[in-house]
Amino acid sequence: MKVIFLSAGKGSRMMPLTKNTPKPLLNLGNGLTIIESQLNSIAECGGIDEVIFIIGYRAEQIEAKLKGHSKVSVRFIYNPFYDVSNNLISLWLACGEMDKDLIVINGDDIFKANVLRGLLKQPSGRNIVMVIDRKKSYETEDMKVVIKKDRVVRVNKEISVAEANGESIGMFRFTGPGKKYLKDTLNAMVREERAKNIFYLAAIQKMIDEGRGVHYMECKADDWAEVDFHPDLNLIRDNMFRGPF
Repeated sequence: MKVIFLSAGKGSRMMPLTKNTPKPLLNLGNGLTIIESQLNSIAECGGIDEVIFIIGYRAEQIEAKLKGHSKVSVRFIYNPFYDVSNNLISLWLACGEMDKDLIVINGDDIFKANVLRGLLKQPSGRNIVMVIDRKKSYETEDMKVVIKKDRVVRVNKEISVAEANGESIGMFRFTGPGKKYLKDTLNAMVREERAKNIFYLAAIQKMIDEGRGVHYMECKADDWAEVDFHPDLNLIRDNMFRGPF
């Protein structure tokens, strides 16, 4: 099993912190960066053979930070279009890595090892599994989902907060034919004019619409966090020592 992180973006909403520093290298506290937290959780989890980071903005800083990192095997793919495209292009650039079972994770996610463990333990017949959490209420910026029975039927930020009954945390597992479905869908969508401006979750929705079953695994809301806005980082710094990330 390999993990692919989508970590190429400029992190514009975290300016000025990201003016000279890529978001993966932002300090979570006590000198621990986002990317180190991610690798610590992967090493603690076990069962991951290699980690691939799709990088772009300030790529050389990320490469230098992880040079000689010994906890897990790390490789990089450079996205030269990071400043003019969204993350569907980043994931498409990793199509050559979809020869074995994989997990895709947003580059601004931090998570506890038990989330990955749970995902690795999902039944083999579940070829596409989305990790979600549930909240009492949802916000406009949440990547909201609609779940019916054991399947995800819609995933989009535009879903109304009243209709949503879950939130995608930005972590997926693709096994068996699931990885081919993903690769084929990305190869088709990248030809569309809108491809450079959309999230890769649009590919997930396309697979759902085509009848590909997307299952879900639920995690606790305090088992993960996303660094998207300044308050997110402050909240993580205030609370991260309640449970290790």
